[in-house]
Amino acid sequence: MKINVRKRKRASRSGKAFAVEDLGFLLRLPVFVFVSLFVPEKRWRSVCLWLERLKRAPESRRDVGDQPDLAAFGIAGREDRLRVDAMRSEHNIQIVREWLVGWRPEIELLGAEHLDAAREQGRGAVLWIAHFAFNALAAKMVFAKAGFDVFHVSRPEHGFSKSRFGILFLNPIRTGVELRHAAGRIVIDRANPAASMNEARRLLRQGKFASITAGAWEGELLVRARIGQSAIEFAGGAPRLARIAGAPLLPVFVVRDDSTGKIRVTVENPIDLDRSQDKAELIQSAAQDFADRHLAYLKASPHQWRDWGKLKAHQGTLIETEAGCLSSAF
Repeated sequence: MKINVRKRKRASRSGKAFAVEDLGFLLRLPVFVFVSLFVPEKRWRSVCLWLERLKRAPESRRDVGDQPDLAAFGIAGREDRLRVDAMRSEHNIQIVREWLVGWRPEIELLGAEHLDAAREQGRGAVLWIAHFAFNALAAKMVFAKAGFDVFHVSRPEHGFSKSRFGILFLNPIRTGVELRHAAGRIVIDRANPAASMNEARRLLRQGKFASITAGAWEGELLVRARIGQSAIEFAGGAPRLARIAGAPLLPVFVVRDDSTGKIRVTVENPIDLDRSQDKAELIQSAAQDFADRHLAYLKASPHQWRDWGKLKAHQGTLIETEAGCLSSAF
Protein backbone atom coordinates (compact mmCIF):
# COMPACT_ATOMS: atom_id res chain seq x y z
CA MET A 1 0.00 0.00 0.00
CA LYS A 2 1.48 3.32 -1.00
CA ILE A 3 1.16 6.21 1.41
CA ASN A 4 1.65 9.75 0.19
CA VAL A 5 2.35 12.36 2.86
CA ARG A 6 1.58 16.00 2.19
CA LYS A 7 1.35 19.08 4.38
CA ARG A 8 -1.18 21.85 4.59
CA LYS A 9 -1.42 25.07 6.51
CA ARG A 10 -3.62 24.99 9.55
CA ALA A 11 -6.95 26.53 8.65
CA SER A 12 -7.94 29.84 10.14
CA ARG A 13 -11.34 29.66 11.82
CA SER A 14 -11.85 33.19 13.05
CA GLY A 15 -15.31 33.19 11.47
CA LYS A 16 -17.59 35.94 10.23
CA ALA A 17 -19.40 38.17 12.68
CA PHE A 18 -22.75 37.02 11.27
CA ALA A 19 -23.52 34.55 8.50
CA VAL A 20 -26.46 34.13 6.15
CA GLU A 21 -26.88 30.65 7.63
CA ASP A 22 -27.52 32.28 11.02
CA LEU A 23 -30.49 34.15 9.60
CA GLY A 24 -31.81 30.93 8.08
CA PHE A 25 -31.53 29.13 11.42
CA LEU A 26 -33.22 32.00 13.27
CA LEU A 27 -36.11 31.85 10.81
CA ARG A 28 -36.43 28.08 11.25
CA LEU A 29 -36.05 28.08 15.02
CA PRO A 30 -39.69 29.08 15.76
CA VAL A 31 -40.79 26.28 13.44
CA PHE A 32 -38.57 23.81 15.30
CA VAL A 33 -40.03 25.02 18.60
CA PHE A 34 -43.61 24.62 17.39
CA VAL A 35 -43.01 21.20 15.87
CA SER A 36 -41.09 19.92 18.90
CA LEU A 37 -43.89 20.93 21.27
CA PHE A 38 -47.09 20.36 19.33
CA VAL A 39 -46.43 17.78 16.60
CA PRO A 40 -46.24 14.07 17.53
CA GLU A 41 -42.70 12.75 17.20
CA LYS A 42 -43.73 10.13 14.64
CA ARG A 43 -44.69 13.02 12.33
CA TRP A 44 -41.42 14.93 12.65
CA ARG A 45 -39.87 13.11 9.73
CA SER A 46 -42.64 14.06 7.28
CA VAL A 47 -42.70 17.66 8.55
CA CYS A 48 -38.95 17.99 8.01
CA LEU A 49 -39.23 16.56 4.52
CA TRP A 50 -41.92 19.13 3.76
CA LEU A 51 -39.66 21.89 5.12
CA GLU A 52 -36.82 20.79 2.86
CA ARG A 53 -39.08 20.89 -0.19
CA LEU A 54 -40.28 24.33 0.85
CA LYS A 55 -36.77 25.62 1.44
CA ARG A 56 -35.63 24.40 -1.99
CA ALA A 57 -31.99 24.95 -1.10
CA PRO A 58 -29.57 24.45 -4.00
CA GLU A 59 -27.98 21.44 -2.32
CA SER A 60 -31.41 19.86 -1.98
CA ARG A 61 -32.18 20.30 -5.66
CA ARG A 62 -28.91 18.83 -6.84
CA ASP A 63 -29.20 15.41 -8.40
CA VAL A 64 -26.71 13.28 -6.52
CA GLY A 65 -27.17 10.21 -8.68
CA ASP A 66 -23.96 10.86 -10.61
CA GLN A 67 -21.74 10.77 -7.53
CA PRO A 68 -19.75 7.57 -7.03
CA ASP A 69 -21.55 4.66 -5.39
CA LEU A 70 -24.69 6.56 -4.38
CA ALA A 71 -27.10 4.54 -6.48
CA ALA A 72 -25.64 1.30 -5.12
CA PHE A 73 -26.55 2.41 -1.60
CA GLY A 74 -30.02 3.65 -2.51
CA ILE A 75 -29.21 7.36 -2.78
CA ALA A 76 -30.24 7.89 -6.35
CA GLY A 77 -31.61 11.38 -6.89
CA ARG A 78 -33.17 14.59 -5.65
CA GLU A 79 -35.76 13.00 -3.41
CA ASP A 80 -33.02 11.07 -1.65
CA ARG A 81 -31.03 14.26 -1.09
CA LEU A 82 -34.15 15.83 0.41
CA ARG A 83 -34.52 12.90 2.79
CA VAL A 84 -30.86 13.14 3.81
CA ASP A 85 -31.18 16.88 4.49
CA ALA A 86 -34.46 16.37 6.35
CA MET A 87 -32.65 14.16 8.86
CA ARG A 88 -30.52 17.14 9.91
CA SER A 89 -33.62 19.25 10.53
CA GLU A 90 -35.14 16.43 12.54
CA HIS A 91 -32.02 16.25 14.67
CA ASN A 92 -32.37 19.99 15.31
CA ILE A 93 -35.94 19.40 16.47
CA GLN A 94 -34.69 16.72 18.87
CA ILE A 95 -32.22 19.25 20.29
CA VAL A 96 -34.89 21.92 20.66
CA ARG A 97 -37.31 19.49 22.32
CA GLU A 98 -34.66 18.46 24.87
CA TRP A 99 -33.77 22.12 25.42
CA LEU A 100 -37.36 23.15 26.13
CA VAL A 101 -39.08 20.30 27.96
CA GLY A 102 -36.93 17.20 27.59
CA TRP A 103 -36.83 14.57 24.87
CA ARG A 104 -37.49 10.94 25.81
CA PRO A 105 -36.82 8.71 22.80
CA GLU A 106 -36.51 4.95 22.90
CA ILE A 107 -32.78 4.24 22.68
CA GLU A 108 -31.15 0.83 22.81
CA LEU A 109 -27.46 0.36 23.63
CA LEU A 110 -25.80 -2.60 21.93
CA GLY A 111 -22.24 -3.67 22.63
CA ALA A 112 -22.04 -2.29 26.18
CA GLU A 113 -19.76 -5.22 27.02
CA HIS A 114 -16.98 -3.51 25.04
CA LEU A 115 -17.34 -0.41 27.21
CA ASP A 116 -17.36 -2.53 30.36
CA ALA A 117 -14.21 -4.37 29.27
CA ALA A 118 -12.41 -1.11 28.54
CA ARG A 119 -13.38 0.33 31.90
CA GLU A 120 -12.23 -2.81 33.72
CA GLN A 121 -8.82 -2.49 32.07
CA GLY A 122 -8.56 0.98 33.59
CA ARG A 123 -7.59 2.81 30.40
CA GLY A 124 -11.02 3.88 29.19
CA ALA A 125 -11.55 3.91 25.45
CA VAL A 126 -11.66 6.25 22.48
CA LEU A 127 -15.13 6.17 20.92
CA TRP A 128 -14.97 6.87 17.18
CA ILE A 129 -18.53 7.88 16.36
CA ALA A 130 -19.71 7.56 12.76
CA HIS A 131 -21.29 10.70 11.32
CA PHE A 132 -24.94 9.66 11.18
CA ALA A 133 -27.86 12.04 11.64
CA PHE A 134 -28.84 11.23 15.22
CA ASN A 135 -25.50 10.41 16.84
CA ALA A 136 -24.81 13.68 18.65
CA LEU A 137 -27.53 13.59 21.30
CA ALA A 138 -28.79 10.00 21.37
CA ALA A 139 -25.34 8.49 21.99
CA LYS A 140 -24.63 10.85 24.88
CA MET A 141 -28.03 10.11 26.40
CA VAL A 142 -27.67 6.34 26.31
CA PHE A 143 -24.04 6.34 27.52
CA ALA A 144 -24.99 8.51 30.50
CA LYS A 145 -27.99 6.34 31.33
CA ALA A 146 -25.75 3.25 31.27
CA GLY A 147 -23.30 4.90 33.67
CA PHE A 148 -20.36 5.64 31.37
CA ASP A 149 -18.46 8.92 31.72
CA VAL A 150 -17.91 10.14 28.17
CA PHE A 151 -16.11 13.40 27.41
CA HIS A 152 -16.66 14.69 23.89
CA VAL A 153 -13.81 16.28 21.91
CA SER A 154 -15.16 19.02 19.65
CA ARG A 155 -14.36 22.20 17.77
CA PRO A 156 -15.05 25.68 19.17
CA GLU A 157 -17.73 26.00 16.44
CA HIS A 158 -19.56 22.83 17.50
CA GLY A 159 -23.27 23.47 17.14
CA PHE A 160 -25.41 25.27 14.59
CA SER A 161 -23.10 28.02 13.36
CA LYS A 162 -19.48 28.94 12.68
CA SER A 163 -19.95 32.71 12.96
CA ARG A 164 -19.03 34.67 16.06
CA PHE A 165 -22.71 35.51 16.59
CA GLY A 166 -23.70 31.88 16.23
CA ILE A 167 -20.97 30.62 18.56
CA LEU A 168 -22.03 33.11 21.21
CA PHE A 169 -25.83 32.91 20.96
CA LEU A 170 -26.93 29.86 18.95
CA ASN A 171 -24.47 27.08 19.64
CA PRO A 172 -24.98 27.12 23.43
CA ILE A 173 -28.45 25.70 22.79
CA ARG A 174 -26.90 22.52 21.42
CA THR A 175 -23.81 22.31 23.60
CA GLY A 176 -25.88 22.98 26.72
CA VAL A 177 -28.30 20.21 25.83
CA GLU A 178 -25.49 17.76 25.10
CA LEU A 179 -23.75 18.59 28.38
CA ARG A 180 -26.84 17.47 30.27
CA HIS A 181 -25.75 13.96 29.32
CA ALA A 182 -22.03 14.07 28.46
CA ALA A 183 -19.56 13.98 31.34
CA GLY A 184 -17.84 16.98 29.82
CA ARG A 185 -16.57 18.65 26.68
CA ILE A 186 -12.97 18.99 25.56
CA VAL A 187 -12.81 22.08 23.34
CA ILE A 188 -9.92 22.19 20.90
CA ASP A 189 -7.72 25.23 21.41
CA ARG A 190 -6.13 25.88 18.03
CA ALA A 191 -3.53 28.15 19.59
CA ASN A 192 -2.47 25.26 21.85
CA PRO A 193 -3.76 22.02 20.31
CA ALA A 194 -1.61 19.91 22.62
CA ALA A 195 -3.88 20.89 25.51
CA SER A 196 -6.88 18.95 24.19
CA MET A 197 -4.76 15.87 23.51
CA ASN A 198 -3.26 15.99 26.99
CA GLU A 199 -6.65 16.45 28.62
CA ALA A 200 -8.08 13.48 26.72
CA ARG A 201 -5.08 11.33 27.70
CA ARG A 202 -5.49 12.33 31.34
CA LEU A 203 -9.14 11.28 31.35
CA LEU A 204 -8.37 8.00 29.60
CA ARG A 205 -5.77 7.20 32.27
CA GLN A 206 -8.57 7.61 34.83
CA GLY A 207 -10.69 5.04 33.04
CA LYS A 208 -12.98 7.62 31.41
CA PHE A 209 -14.04 7.68 27.77
CA ALA A 210 -13.26 10.22 25.03
CA SER A 211 -15.58 10.45 22.02
CA ILE A 212 -14.67 11.93 18.64
CA THR A 213 -17.08 12.25 15.72
CA ALA A 214 -15.61 10.92 12.49
CA GLY A 215 -14.99 13.66 9.95
CA ALA A 216 -12.32 15.75 8.28
CA TRP A 217 -13.11 19.11 9.87
CA GLU A 218 -10.18 19.41 12.22
CA GLY A 219 -6.51 18.59 12.45
CA GLU A 220 -3.58 18.35 10.09
CA LEU A 221 -3.62 14.64 9.44
CA LEU A 222 -6.27 13.30 7.10
CA VAL A 223 -6.45 9.77 5.81
CA ARG A 224 -8.43 8.54 2.84
CA ALA A 225 -10.29 5.24 3.17
CA ARG A 226 -12.43 3.28 0.74
CA ILE A 227 -16.23 3.19 0.95
CA GLY A 228 -17.33 0.78 -1.75
CA GLN A 229 -15.71 2.05 -4.93
CA SER A 230 -15.37 5.57 -3.56
CA ALA A 231 -13.27 7.21 -0.86
CA ILE A 232 -13.90 9.26 2.26
CA GLU A 233 -11.48 11.31 4.33
CA PHE A 234 -11.23 10.98 8.09
CA ALA A 235 -9.14 13.00 10.50
CA GLY A 236 -6.61 10.72 12.16
CA GLY A 237 -7.18 12.01 15.70
CA ALA A 238 -9.16 9.08 17.10
CA PRO A 239 -6.72 6.26 16.23
CA ARG A 240 -3.82 8.54 17.02
CA LEU A 241 -5.14 9.26 20.51
CA ALA A 242 -5.87 5.59 21.14
CA ARG A 243 -2.33 4.69 20.06
CA ILE A 244 -0.70 7.25 22.34
CA ALA A 245 -2.92 6.50 25.34
CA GLY A 246 -2.76 2.73 24.94
CA ALA A 247 -6.57 2.66 24.98
CA PRO A 248 -8.92 0.61 22.78
CA LEU A 249 -10.54 2.28 19.78
CA LEU A 250 -14.27 1.48 19.66
CA PRO A 251 -16.38 2.30 16.57
CA VAL A 252 -19.88 3.60 17.39
CA PHE A 253 -22.83 3.66 14.99
CA VAL A 254 -26.12 5.38 15.76
CA VAL A 255 -29.07 4.61 13.49
CA ARG A 256 -32.82 4.75 13.85
CA ASP A 257 -35.24 2.07 12.80
CA ASP A 258 -37.66 4.24 10.86
CA SER A 259 -40.40 1.63 11.11
CA THR A 260 -40.46 1.74 14.93
CA GLY A 261 -38.67 4.99 15.80
CA LYS A 262 -36.22 3.16 18.07
CA ILE A 263 -32.65 4.46 17.96
CA ARG A 264 -29.89 1.89 18.28
CA VAL A 265 -26.45 2.91 19.51
CA THR A 266 -24.07 0.11 18.58
CA VAL A 267 -20.59 -0.10 20.07
CA GLU A 268 -18.63 -2.54 17.96
CA ASN A 269 -15.64 -4.62 18.97
CA PRO A 270 -12.33 -2.70 19.09
CA ILE A 271 -10.44 -1.81 15.94
CA ASP A 272 -7.15 -3.69 15.91
CA LEU A 273 -4.30 -1.26 16.53
CA ASP A 274 -1.10 -3.04 15.61
CA ARG A 275 1.38 -0.95 17.54
CA SER A 276 4.27 -2.63 15.72
CA GLN A 277 3.26 -0.59 12.67
CA ASP A 278 4.54 2.90 12.16
CA LYS A 279 2.17 5.75 12.92
CA ALA A 280 0.94 6.36 9.37
CA GLU A 281 0.31 2.69 8.63
CA LEU A 282 -1.54 2.17 11.92
CA ILE A 283 -3.82 5.14 11.29
CA GLN A 284 -4.45 4.08 7.68
CA SER A 285 -5.29 0.53 8.74
CA ALA A 286 -7.63 1.73 11.50
CA ALA A 287 -9.40 4.16 9.15
CA GLN A 288 -9.99 1.46 6.55
CA ASP A 289 -11.34 -0.93 9.19
CA PHE A 290 -13.69 1.82 10.41
CA ALA A 291 -14.80 2.59 6.85
CA ASP A 292 -15.48 -1.10 6.16
CA ARG A 293 -17.75 -1.28 9.18
CA HIS A 294 -19.86 1.54 7.74
CA LEU A 295 -21.09 -0.62 4.88
CA ALA A 296 -23.78 -2.61 6.70
CA TYR A 297 -25.22 0.56 8.26
CA LEU A 298 -25.15 2.47 4.98
CA LYS A 299 -27.07 -0.32 3.25
CA ALA A 300 -29.65 -0.50 6.05
CA SER A 301 -30.07 3.26 6.71
CA PRO A 302 -28.56 5.19 3.79
CA HIS A 303 -30.50 8.42 4.34
CA GLN A 304 -29.15 8.82 7.86
CA TRP A 305 -25.48 9.16 6.88
CA ARG A 306 -24.35 12.78 6.76
CA ASP A 307 -21.31 12.42 4.49
CA TRP A 308 -22.62 11.37 1.06
CA GLY A 309 -21.54 14.71 -0.36
CA LYS A 310 -17.96 14.09 0.81
CA LEU A 311 -17.43 10.88 -1.14
CA LYS A 312 -14.74 11.13 -3.78
CA ALA A 313 -13.65 8.92 -6.62
CA HIS A 314 -11.15 6.37 -5.38
CA GLN A 315 -8.07 6.21 -7.59
CA GLY A 316 -6.22 2.92 -7.41
CA THR A 317 -4.45 2.19 -4.17
CA LEU A 318 -3.10 5.66 -3.52
CA ILE A 319 -3.88 6.63 0.04
CA GLU A 320 -3.32 10.24 0.94
CA THR A 321 -2.57 11.43 4.46
CA GLU A 322 -1.82 14.86 5.74
CA ALA A 323 1.02 15.08 8.23
CA GLY A 324 1.03 17.58 11.02
CA CYS A 325 1.75 17.90 14.71
CA LEU A 326 0.67 15.01 16.89
CA SER A 327 -1.45 17.12 19.15
CA SER A 328 -3.70 18.68 16.52
CA ALA A 329 -5.16 15.57 14.99
CA PHE A 330 -8.74 15.93 16.22
